[in-house]
Amino acid sequence: MSGTCQPSMALVVQQVLSSRGPMTEDELLDVLAADGIDLGPDPEDALAEILDEDSELVMPLADERWAWIPALLDGRVFTHRLSALESEYDLLGFGPDLAPLAMLTESPTYQRLTDGSSLADVSPFLDGDVLARRGVPATAVGGDGALLFEQGRLAAVGVGAGDLVGLRVTADGFELVAVEALTTCEVGAPLAALLEERPDRPEMLDVAVWTVCAADEGLFGEPAAPLGDLFAAGGLALEGDWVACGGFDFGAWRVQGRIETITARYELHDDEALAVLATVRLYEQTRELVDAVMGAQEGGEQDELAGLLSQLPKWMDAAPETGDQEPEAARKTAHATLEFLAEPIVAAAVLAETNSADDRAGVALGLFAESVEPLAPRAARPALRWLRAKAYERLGDVERAEQTYRAAESLDSSWPLTLLSLARYASDRGDAERGLALLRRAGAPRDHELVQLLERFQPAPRSGLGRNRPCWCGSGRKYKVCHLHREQLPLAERAAWLYQKAGADLLDGPSGLLLMEAAEARARYWDSPDALVRAIEDGLACDAVLFEGGAFAEFLAVRGALLPEDERLLAEQWLLVERSVYEVVSLRRGEGMTLRDVRTGDVHEVRERAGSRQVKVGELYCARVVPAAETMQIFGGIEPVSVGVRDKLMALLDDAPDPVELVAFLSGRFAPPTLQNTEGELLVMCDATLLVGDVARLPGALDDKYDRSDDDQPDGTLSWFEHVITHGMQRIRANIELSGDELHVHANSEARFERVLAAIRALDPSVTMVRESRDPAADLRAVQRLAARSSAPPAQFLDPAADPAIAAALDEMAGNYETAWLDEPIPALDGHTPRECADDPTRRPDLLRLLDSFPEDDGQPGVMSPARLRTALGLS
Repeated sequence: MSGTCQPSMALVVQQVLSSRGPMTEDELLDVLAADGIDLGPDPEDALAEILDEDSELVMPLADERWAWIPALLDGRVFTHRLSALESEYDLLGFGPDLAPLAMLTESPTYQRLTDGSSLADVSPFLDGDVLARRGVPATAVGGDGALLFEQGRLAAVGVGAGDLVGLRVTADGFELVAVEALTTCEVGAPLAALLEERPDRPEMLDVAVWTVCAADEGLFGEPAAPLGDLFAAGGLALEGDWVACGGFDFGAWRVQGRIETITARYELHDDEALAVLATVRLYEQTRELVDAVMGAQEGGEQDELAGLLSQLPKWMDAAPETGDQEPEAARKTAHATLEFLAEPIVAAAVLAETNSADDRAGVALGLFAESVEPLAPRAARPALRWLRAKAYERLGDVERAEQTYRAAESLDSSWPLTLLSLARYASDRGDAERGLALLRRAGAPRDHELVQLLERFQPAPRSGLGRNRPCWCGSGRKYKVCHLHREQLPLAERAAWLYQKAGADLLDGPSGLLLMEAAEARARYWDSPDALVRAIEDGLACDAVLFEGGAFAEFLAVRGALLPEDERLLAEQWLLVERSVYEVVSLRRGEGMTLRDVRTGDVHEVRERAGSRQVKVGELYCARVVPAAETMQIFGGIEPVSVGVRDKLMALLDDAPDPVELVAFLSGRFAPPTLQNTEGELLVMCDATLLVGDVARLPGALDDKYDRSDDDQPDGTLSWFEHVITHGMQRIRANIELSGDELHVHANSEARFERVLAAIRALDPSVTMVRESRDPAADLRAVQRLAARSSAPPAQFLDPAADPAIAAALDEMAGNYETAWLDEPIPALDGHTPRECADDPTRRPDLLRLLDSFPEDDGQPGVMSPARLRTALGLS
């Protein structure tokens, strides 16, 4: 079954695990290879991808084997005692009792009962509308979710509050049964044995149950006590979705896991990670206080930080009562923990771990930092003041944040995170000199992005004016004390700086997730490991998030007060400019170009050094052309627009698209060329082998339906073709070969394939499918993947240059195609034919652009000639 496509392979894996039981990956590979199934040049990676992404309900067990869960649980029944709410609203909460069944509801088979009635897997967090329509209060459904039956189902089974009900797994869905008698279930011992193999960690509850079921086919074959009761009877520890040996310390395990995560995420030592975790826990206590206080206020308005200080727990009080030992111990612990904040990497990790988009998080961070600062060692206090400034930033108060950064600088003039933050403020204020001085004090390397930005916009001293000469501004002071370090570039040159300021924290700020979505849309067709990074650096995704996504307006609202006045006014003008489609009217290579707005007809003289070297006169581009003092400039790149998508793009721009939608549309040009057959169907290489029941009768039936080949093979293989005529030429739709009692069917689209299979089954209902594969080949990447998997030798192509007859035949075919093309609707011409566009002065420019985009005729046989097409259309 060489070349079997991924969905088919997932089905094969399910079938193998269903019939042969759980297997390791190595065992699976051996079985698939023995069955003649080709996974390509890297079978281990191919199987891993199938198991991880494509195989429905194929799950790993605790012993590193894989199982198809419907087959593993088939016939088993799990019980649950109904609560009053469950009985009233016809639902069963998953919890520990039914946890092994929760995964099954991903399959449509298990979204119904065996009597045909439907059920739904509902969550109080995701399915509030479903619950509301049924009148089910969200409190009736636990955090693990529940199965919601049709109304009256539980009563129909004859069960109510306090009764035991069972769910049995069958091939036709769940069977809901009333449970009257229980059997003994010896699950405690095998579960304990499994968990004792890993005493330092728990196991997922469902995985543990699946694993012991794989070792005992009779387990849960008859109704037994609910799983929760069985775990308790076996002395096992249970918490949420996890189960462990009795006495297991889940709290310590969670702490250790979080420490390991923090250590890896921020490259910290274990003691530093523990300090981060402890500091974050102190913050979380403050957050709980803030939530409680604000939740009690009508309207949820924020109090000033000082107003909340009176609500602090006593252990935070810097002046404890004499003899109170517990707060004193807490203060000593806090002192030892906060000492680590003196390390910038620890303080940065605390900031990242407390990051949240809501205002309460900002209030809590500021309150926490201010409250614990008196308890902290002197070396850690600049970090706490820095965290307070970050809290003000989260609340949108940048002026107060800047004041707090300066206060932190006064505590330690060399602490780097404070200096880096102040350098950003200096940049926003247009003071490149001060920003660079702060960055030097912080030890920032020359390749730091803010260093490079400020050096780019650092004004040079005025030439010909000595340091001790009177300043050019007429103040009467010497140049060195007046404007030497306060020179300012013209606004037209600072426009790019303004744009960079707006995008400085785009990825790490509130718009970060939106930027990632836009970047993914941009990189969709880029087949490289660094595609996402390139997409972020490319410019379009960032620009779309800034403007279509509203991030630029948010930047101006929050940090606009820091900008020089002329930059702030310029930024307000930019918000009024819409993205549009432009035609290049003329070029000044390396300097600029003249653009005409296709939507409005406005003409702009644009200063664009790099872009003017890449575009061509007459071509269309999508861009945002913005004012910059006396100039017009482009930021965020210029996107080529083909004639065929121009009108769709303008319609999209008129509808105020979101950033992801816009980026996805403009990035469609990177999509691999779509490959279709002559009937416009996507290419899918389809092959099937069928076993024929009536070998003697089928050839005659196929002769009546299809065209018999005259070239029968020496081994007796017979061949038939299905033909279709397109563009005046007869072409093969599908071919069929009968070899012995095996019938082989080949087609290059699923529509053709299904049609031929249906016809064959109608001719001989006894045929049975032996094997089948469908390999997508609708774009060049898919074709390359197929070629890489193929073991066939490369095809030998005929050389037209060596055979005049072949060259003449190719030229004749190209000429026939050109003649037909003149009267065919062309998508790039908005569905009009080339001849219609040639006769219509309003559409003729689009036709000329299309012809100009064709490669010129190089004399090769069988190639379309733009010159011949122009002559035929009267455009020469």
